[in-house]
Amino acid sequence: MKPTAIVTFHTNPYTCGVARFNIALAESLDVPLVTLSDFLSKPISGALLSIKCEEIGEENSGKLSRFLVTSSEKFDVYLHGWDNSDAEEIVITQAARIFTATMEMADAIRNSRNDVQSTFAPGANPSPVMKQVDCTLLTFGMAHKIRSDGYQKLGEILTADERSVQLEISTALHDGTSFSEDFFSVGSEISEVFNGNVSFLGFLADDEVSRRLRAADALVAFFPSGVRENNTTVLSAMAHGCAVITNLDSLSPSWMKHNDSVFDISQLNTFPTNAELTRVGIAARAAVNPYSFESLATLLTDTTEQ
Repeated sequence: MKPTAIVTFHTNPYTCGVARFNIALAESLDVPLVTLSDFLSKPISGALLSIKCEEIGEENSGKLSRFLVTSSEKFDVYLHGWDNSDAEEIVITQAARIFTATMEMADAIRNSRNDVQSTFAPGANPSPVMKQVDCTLLTFGMAHKIRSDGYQKLGEILTADERSVQLEISTALHDGTSFSEDFFSVGSEISEVFNGNVSFLGFLADDEVSRRLRAADALVAFFPSGVRENNTTVLSAMAHGCAVITNLDSLSPSWMKHNDSVFDISQLNTFPTNAELTRVGIAARAAVNPYSFESLATLLTDTTEQ
């Protein structure tokens, strides 16, 4: 019997494997994906609860348990984990059918439900092979700092350019921040500007960031006021000889000059040619050379008595 809906607790596929699994399963079954909170407030008969009880928290476990013992709605369950908790016991007692992601989980609950069915959790489907493009742009930095406004003008400039462009976005998280819905809303806005030619890379280790900077035609990085000498995203790209498209203001470093060591989005009317990107990338490496950790260490090593 085909489930009428997939019920999930987490919904963000970038931060939760179960959410990613549930989204793919709902698409494969061609049924709606429903949050656990929505399901509890408006039950759907025949739904499949695809959950990992240890992840939903004590409060939600309590709500789910109270709902299940009082509801007459039929439901199935797909378990991604098993801790033998009270909530899990109620779930397997009340469920019409029980599926587990592993044989180990099925064996653990077989004494309570001998009709349990052991299955598996498929890996992600292979992504389409990326088509070759004329120009690859890269943006990376803290997720909470990615701004979409600067990309609007860049998108307008690119619409008049015949070259095909791909934007790669790599993000990290600053302590105390998270991949909120605001971030993904911004990501959608940027993707729309680039007509969907956007690839979200997630978090990359430093070595992989370095490799991609060497391969990219330009780094794109916009800031609330203007680029500063402590914007490590930009300085790192410059040190790799990668051209940077950013925004300058009166407080930007004097060694960052439009069409010399960087490109200022406010002064761009057309997208730089490949030769211009190469020229500015070479100049950028020379411009940022005095601003290394070795130079900072020397500056901070003061042997003069105060």
